[in-house]
Amino acid sequence: MSYLKPNSVAEAAELLESTGGTILAGGTDLCVYMAEGLCDPETLIDISGIESMRGIRLEGDLIRIGACTAIAEIASSEALPTCLRRGARSIGSPQIRNLGTIGGNVCNASPCGDTLAPLLTLDARFVLRSAGGTRTVECFDFFTGPKQTVREPGEILESIEVPAATCKKASAFRMIGNRKGQAISQVNASVCVAIAEGRMTDVRVAVGSVAPIPLRLEALEGVLTGKAIGDVGLAEIREPVLEGIRPIDDVRSTASYRQEVTVALIFDALTACGDQASGEGDGAC
Repeated sequence: MSYLKPNSVAEAAELLESTGGTILAGGTDLCVYMAEGLCDPETLIDISGIESMRGIRLEGDLIRIGACTAIAEIASSEALPTCLRRGARSIGSPQIRNLGTIGGNVCNASPCGDTLAPLLTLDARFVLRSAGGTRTVECFDFFTGPKQTVREPGEILESIEVPAATCKKASAFRMIGNRKGQAISQVNASVCVAIAEGRMTDVRVAVGSVAPIPLRLEALEGVLTGKAIGDVGLAEIREPVLEGIRPIDDVRSTASYRQEVTVALIFDALTACGDQASGEGDGAC
């Protein structure tokens, strides 16, 4: 196996094109796959030392997150909306969060990835770099199936763009697993909403682990828009939630359990957003 460690994104993109290698960042997923014999790359291209791909920066009306930024930094950054920080905090153990990267969590594209639903509710965009240039893909269009995305073989996820205006909205993340710590989500849910004169506007709701890809629940968003959070009950959101999700039975949960829990988690996240807006809960950022 060859091991290459480029010093810039441009160099990494050139190496990826010329070698057809495999990108290594934190390695918390890739090393497991290699140990289990699920992949055997001939060339590893280690991008973890590329400084421009690390950190969280405000650039005009965007928050730019380098794809090699550690999950732990995402979890603790007050520059980011609550839903994304909470989602990052739910991932693995402290050791995994310190080593794993947000770019890895995104590109692994597991339907239960705990940063994916928050990124959907934040209208995030992904900047992909190749030897031929860059392109930007909306989060909504990025995921195509379990562990599948629109990223081409010669592309590197360079950064994630989040509208800075989302920091003025209330947001929340909820997940449930088989245990309290180091659990893979059986279901997760993210809500991001603006509240004007006591009523919800610009509503975003997304869920994970209830379909082949993380989902925006646009029908539910339409139901919620214009209503006061305190006036919304479980019964009102149940039908649009269940119509929007496609859970399955697997080793971690049953489809029927996921259906009921999804409704409850979204309701709880909505309540948390109401508390934020009233100053009783965590701030929006």
